[in-house]
Amino acid sequence: MQKGMKSITHENKVERFYSHGSKIRALEAGGYLSFGYWDKDTKEYFDAAENLVNFFLEEAKIENPENVLDVACGYSAESFRFFDAIKPKEMRCIDITQAHIDFAKKRAEQKHLEDKLKFEKKDACQTGYQNEFFSHIVGIEGPAHFNTRADFFKECYRVLKHKGKLMLTDITFDPVAAGKNYLVKKMTELGSQHWHMPKANWVNVDKYCEQLHQAGFKVEKCLRIGDKVFPAFARYNTRMKSMLRAVRTRGLPLGVGLSFISWLLGYGYRHGVIDYIFIKAEKN
Repeated sequence: MQKGMKSITHENKVERFYSHGSKIRALEAGGYLSFGYWDKDTKEYFDAAENLVNFFLEEAKIENPENVLDVACGYSAESFRFFDAIKPKEMRCIDITQAHIDFAKKRAEQKHLEDKLKFEKKDACQTGYQNEFFSHIVGIEGPAHFNTRADFFKECYRVLKHKGKLMLTDITFDPVAAGKNYLVKKMTELGSQHWHMPKANWVNVDKYCEQLHQAGFKVEKCLRIGDKVFPAFARYNTRMKSMLRAVRTRGLPLGVGLSFISWLLGYGYRHGVIDYIFIKAEKN
């Protein structure tokens, strides 16, 4: 490396990945970025994303929220849905991508909620918040990107109050299952790398729950719902219409790459390598 050049961190790579085409993408599909929850009647992405929030809230059953932390909040689509549904005293929403935070702040100002919903650019593994500050932590999908997810669990334990609740949807990657087939292994590893999922986060569902336990949490609920997520999401995003929209929004290389990652998600799920889970855990 030449003198004076800064190394590109994992967080920089994630931010760059999600910044491409941000001004356009923020206005598409209500600003949702999740994979969605696709039941048999779901045809459009926006409806799938709404379904996922509804599923999350139904399974989370959030009670007596005080200070709530929303991690990897994206453009804030889920944040406002959470806020309207659970009505916390205050909600802090963080994301590593500045473009996401800038857009979310403007939405909060337009809704005159900037005192209740506060958006900040932060690393979820090192938030800087005081100990035992939050009653609940929520998040949709972001932890797969965190460097590392295990460190994120430790940070959640630090900033949650006693008996505080952690609720997430997340993606798991089973390296043992992947290793049974060379082609499957290489294809899914390629997708994980381009999607910036650190190798330390390549764990199956059992290991995921073990890491929560090691961080000091009691897992109250662990639901595997990959069948409602990956097959339909992959089909939707590999349609010609969806591929052209991705290229228009994010440019040719990233647009094609996102379509390829979508296909890989369906491929990996069919071969038992990846899954999608809902987690509810309590700080011991």
